[in-house]
Amino acid sequence: MANSRHLPERHEQLLLIALGETVVSIGLTYAHHPATLPATTALTITFLSAVLMWKIYYYRAGQLLADAVAMSSNRAAAGRVAGAAHLLLVLGIIAAAAGSEVVLARPDGRSHPAWLAVILGGPALFLIGRIRLEQVVFNRIATRRLVGIAALVLLAPPLSFAPPLFAAIAAAVVLLGVALADARRRVGRPPEPPSPSM
Repeated sequence: MANSRHLPERHEQLLLIALGETVVSIGLTYAHHPATLPATTALTITFLSAVLMWKIYYYRAGQLLADAVAMSSNRAAAGRVAGAAHLLLVLGIIAAAAGSEVVLARPDGRSHPAWLAVILGGPALFLIGRIRLEQVVFNRIATRRLVGIAALVLLAPPLSFAPPLFAAIAAAVVLLGVALADARRRVGRPPEPPSPSM
């Protein structure tokens, strides 16, 4: 039982480090730029997005991952899938951090496709990893996360004509919508036990 809990706990720690590094990195970048309103807004949005990603991750599936792996009929397979899900989650956080750096360096002007790929693609990749994690823990796909990914994809074309800061704000709003949908689902319901897919 202890061994089946060890790896999920390490995955969670890795995710926390990635989120913490995002906040520290953007804070250091901010310290080397003039404290303009767009730069301060970019810093605030980055911090808010990191908090929202943690909230989305930890909502039930993140809390119950170790229990789900321990209950799984094939712990090795469940551990591999959970590891792959965390890889996507961390890559999404890293891409979002790169997007934050772009927003802080160039908050104004028109967004380039490569910038949008990291600003919007980072949160989308994070949500894909979170969907995979939910499959391991609860054997289902949450529609609200699919809606979040679809919203990020649909926002990309119009945001290509807007400044990068607008794209960062839009990504944060989508993450907030997913987090609020999670909270709404929880209201009035008892905590859901894990039902691993393997």
